[in-house]
Amino acid sequence: MRRLPSLTALRFFEESARHMSFNKSAAALCVTPGAVSRQIRLLEDALGARLFDRDHKGIRLTAQGTELLACVSEAFDSIERTTRKLSISPKSERKRLTVSAPPTFASRWLSPRLGSLMDAVPDIDLSVRTDATGEFQCTIRFGHEARADHRSALLFIERHVLVGASKYAGQDVVALLERLPTLHVLHNDARLTLWPNWLDAASLSRGFAENGIEFSTLDQAIRAALAGTGLAVVDRNMIADELHDGTLAQLSPVESTGPYGYWLDIGPSAAAQDHVQAFAEWLRGEGVTNANAAQP
Repeated sequence: MRRLPSLTALRFFEESARHMSFNKSAAALCVTPGAVSRQIRLLEDALGARLFDRDHKGIRLTAQGTELLACVSEAFDSIERTTRKLSISPKSERKRLTVSAPPTFASRWLSPRLGSLMDAVPDIDLSVRTDATGEFQCTIRFGHEARADHRSALLFIERHVLVGASKYAGQDVVALLERLPTLHVLHNDARLTLWPNWLDAASLSRGFAENGIEFSTLDQAIRAALAGTGLAVVDRNMIADELHDGTLAQLSPVESTGPYGYWLDIGPSAAAQDHVQAFAEWLRGEGVTNANAAQP
């Protein structure tokens, strides 16, 4: 008979190691941080080894934790591949998954990653909608807190940077702000607080952003910035390609974080459906990968 630690504890350990945060792993697992902490303690007690170093800065893997993570991740990957292969046959019924997402998120973040989704969950027929009305199994939402009536998981928090066309790279930021219009995004007919938050973080006057040009979507503001029309404060998660290829330049190292981010909401009636769970797992994994890749 095999003598193995709790699989639940191992699952919580792997998720915590991926996020390097008990709070973030709790959100991904849809449990409380206390539940995650208890499972990690039980696992450490069962193994007789400390897996994480904990201090005021957060958590870090110990040498024993690093060794266990490699083994656990490989084992879970193998189990997932095999069970998915067994559960999908040529005769299996394809399932339609309807997802609502904000327009900019859908076009700039989700769409480029759909090839990875089709590889990970090949039996899904996906419908992506950008309207907020109707019935959806999953909703990707821009907000700052979980919904009480849904299973909600935080995908990632916005990380705002000042950007402009490549021709403005290296120029003095204050001189650019004095000369060029600021590009604003509206939500419910009010400006998002992107500019005031960034100016506060940069210790600059909010007066720089009093006027400017307003847009109904973030994508419109990004396109205007690409054209050299003005300057924008944009979530760097949405412009990774433009920053990489140099068509947009980050004009200042200052970054303002949150308070908003993107959340995955799953309705109570859909939470137990296998294809919904598979999509949610893929999406959370992509969110973690995206957050790590966005580190400057």
